[in-house]
Amino acid sequence: MNALLALALLLTTTPQPPTNAPDTPAAKIERLVLDGKADEAVTDGRAAVAAHPDDVDLRLAFARALAAKARRVNRHVDVKLSKDDGAKGELTLKESDRRAAAVRVEYDPALFDEAIAQLEFAIKKAPQRVDLRVFQCFLLTDAGHIDRAKAAIESTFASIQRSPYLAKTFTSYGAERAKRGDAEDAAALLAPVAHAFPGDPAILIDYANVLTRIGRKTEAYAAFDRATELAPRDVKYAHTKAVGAMLLRDYDRARTSFDTAFRLGHDPADEFASHAAAYGIDPKASVAAMQKLATPGPSSNPQAAELASAFARAGKAGASSLVAMNLAKALLASQRFVLAIPVLDRAAKANPKNTEAAQMLKAVFLELGCERLAN
Repeated sequence: MNALLALALLLTTTPQPPTNAPDTPAAKIERLVLDGKADEAVTDGRAAVAAHPDDVDLRLAFARALAAKARRVNRHVDVKLSKDDGAKGELTLKESDRRAAAVRVEYDPALFDEAIAQLEFAIKKAPQRVDLRVFQCFLLTDAGHIDRAKAAIESTFASIQRSPYLAKTFTSYGAERAKRGDAEDAAALLAPVAHAFPGDPAILIDYANVLTRIGRKTEAYAAFDRATELAPRDVKYAHTKAVGAMLLRDYDRARTSFDTAFRLGHDPADEFASHAAAYGIDPKASVAAMQKLATPGPSSNPQAAELASAFARAGKAGASSLVAMNLAKALLASQRFVLAIPVLDRAAKANPKNTEAAQMLKAVFLELGCERLAN
């Protein structure tokens, strides 16, 4: 059995009294699942459910067994096969290709449907059981049935008292979809959680982040603003809100938000980002502030001073100048992707024929997992 699923099977279950005794049918099936004996667990579980059809714990254990047997995890690697690779009959992958490989989770359809049917039966018998509903939502999410997962989350909130456990669990499901590159799905899953917990700034920040990645600006701003209103002194939330504005290329909002983050946390990186956002508003008008940052001082950072000087030179030379393009390339080489956005954005707007700037900007958004923002 896949280790991730084994962990999920444990984490998506909350203690429910009474605890299964070691010799109960449900406990025996659970033990087989956690020992990696999914085939045996399914065979024994099917027979046990036939003999004890109203045993809710057994239905849950059998659903876990079916899911463990049905689940497969693959990694999709996007590489080209050369003639030499074809001749040798093998492909050597770079470590970077391995890290960039997309995770694909698949379930055997028949086993998956049977697992969901077991959970639906159990939920009808015990509608207040949190573990049944949480595992149902996990399976639907993991298998990519997002509309059904969203409906199951909404049903859970409508039927069971809301709790920090449910908030954390369902938020993690949305975060997992985002990690797999499914920001649209993540937003769909986080929407009912944010609606159910409108006073939780952490949930609102997570929701705003995925909304940002798919370009839903108005909703993202509303969630960011609500989160920072609830926690006005939280530096992390203020910084995240600023980064979101930079990703959406709203440089006025980004500058204001970075200023707030700097006022709260006194991090020079936020102060610098505020000036970078000002470059996005007007490169030439930002020169004086960047020159001030570049002025050596007792506590100044030499690298930050040099970078500020490079921004000032770019502002003087022009948004689409060779100096500005060299700055952008240096920012990409040092993986300062967020700071590169205003530089490349202004270069592309200043000279529509500067296709290199447009291509580099697209690469930045792809690197940041924001493909929808690249256009």
